[in-house]
Amino acid sequence: MGGPSRQSAAMLVETAFARPSVFASDLQVLGELKPKAEVAVMSRVSGRLREVLVDRGQAVSQGQLLARVEDEEIQKQLQRAEATMAVSRARVKREEATQANLRIQVRRYAELHEAGLVSSQDLEDLESRLRVAGADLELAKAQVEQAEASLSELRVQQRDTYIHSPLDGVVGQRHLDPGALVNAGLPIVSILDVDQVKTVVPVTENVLQQVRIGLEASIVVDAYPDRVYEARVTRISPYLDPETRSAEIEIETENPNRLLKPGMFARVTIDVSVERTVNSIPRSGLLIRGDQQGVYVLNSERRVLFRPVRIGVIEGDVVEITNGLEEGAEIVTTGAQSLNEGDIVRTQ
Repeated sequence: MGGPSRQSAAMLVETAFARPSVFASDLQVLGELKPKAEVAVMSRVSGRLREVLVDRGQAVSQGQLLARVEDEEIQKQLQRAEATMAVSRARVKREEATQANLRIQVRRYAELHEAGLVSSQDLEDLESRLRVAGADLELAKAQVEQAEASLSELRVQQRDTYIHSPLDGVVGQRHLDPGALVNAGLPIVSILDVDQVKTVVPVTENVLQQVRIGLEASIVVDAYPDRVYEARVTRISPYLDPETRSAEIEIETENPNRLLKPGMFARVTIDVSVERTVNSIPRSGLLIRGDQQGVYVLNSERRVLFRPVRIGVIEGDVVEITNGLEEGAEIVTTGAQSLNEGDIVRTQ
């Protein structure tokens, strides 16, 4: 008949009790890689897009020409503005000549007035004409300044038809093609800075106190499972999400060969050394039966019963028990490998 085996003599074993132990471990979280910076390059002027010189995935450098908007209308406006400027400057010269001539006449009339050859009224009329000429000259100069401002503004608009990259990076998206009508503020391409990449991950409030800016971390992605990228914490959110009770932290890593791509899932390990007190047993008491891990627990009759357990971290000779064994349970350590279910044991 089957059933628990019976020994002629109880086997001598050593036992231990499941007890709380303090474990320190790193924080592991999942995140998605993002570029360090993403800039939507827009047109500052309205018009028809003449050409787009880059495409998705293309590397670009700061200041590189990316696209150009047609500028025929602006060219016409520039010609008109330059003509207006020339007329305004000619008017200034005319008014300066008029004023100079009137000053000479005023000096002569003043001399003649002293000699009694010109009336006071004639002198006053001429002085009044001189003051009017001065006002006309100031107006002409103001018109020149206004024309210069308009011309300068048009030249800026003409420069703005040439659209350059604001940073080194790669083209992420190309939103428009040549021939499209663009308005000021409409994105044409987006440029990504991927020489560094970042990921934003949530950290619960009980761990957040262990995290600080500059803390070392590491990143592994599925595309390169054998590569570990060194990283560090660069930003910590100042507030917690009220629903998840977690705060977002930002982690950056260098990407010199640009192998890391935005959108990749990243396994992030942060060196926070979080301490926790959990149930544990000596490593010598851990058994493997088939595909199960477990321990032999002693009952009140000193018989051993196999108890499946789930383990966590193993540190030296101590094993973290996450499920399956209550604190204070007595288990067999030395000699456990030689036992069978139901054996009676004794201890010294």
